[in-house]
Amino acid sequence: MDSNVVEKIKSEIGYLTFLSSHDYYHLIRVYNNVVMLCSVENLPKDVATTSMLAALLHDVGHKKVSYTSRNEHEQESANIAKELLAKHGLLQEDIENVLNCIRNHRVSVHVDSDSMAIRVLQDADRLDALGAIAIARTFSYDSNRPIYLPSEPPKDTYDGISLSSINHIIEKVLKLMPDTFNTALAQKIARKRLIYVQGFVDEFIKEWNGER
Repeated sequence: MDSNVVEKIKSEIGYLTFLSSHDYYHLIRVYNNVVMLCSVENLPKDVATTSMLAALLHDVGHKKVSYTSRNEHEQESANIAKELLAKHGLLQEDIENVLNCIRNHRVSVHVDSDSMAIRVLQDADRLDALGAIAIARTFSYDSNRPIYLPSEPPKDTYDGISLSSINHIIEKVLKLMPDTFNTALAQKIARKRLIYVQGFVDEFIKEWNGER
């Protein structure tokens, strides 16, 4: 696969409109995470290129929705990606490998696959869903979602809909356990970021309750 297509796709996705928490810069951050992980894992060029392209395109179908609705965007992202990739003359097999990554990138998807391209993309995407940026993304997701509702305790199991931003962090972000990441480096980074997020939630609750 021609790796030059990565730079071409990177230059083309900027015109697309994304939800703020899944915007162009999210795609670039995930792409940068993929580059880092591929380098450490010493992945073959074709596998790395597949994962890089999928990173740049994995959320291009993500549309603005209310926090009360679950956004199933992976198939729409794959449809848009297919059109963009086809313009660059990629082999159908190469396109399908990228689309397969996109369809299976979601945190909630547990893929029983030996595809390192999928595993690296999942790690890269999950890393952007954990840490300081994840907190910022949560609060930017929907301006109508309350910051915190003490009367609405967090759900034990995340179902795609959180009634407050703090609940989302507790229900989803803090459930990203390091040992569920696929690569050793991602696990190491996740451990540090998980501690940071837990500290933020603890401090938030203290301040909300007027504690010193």
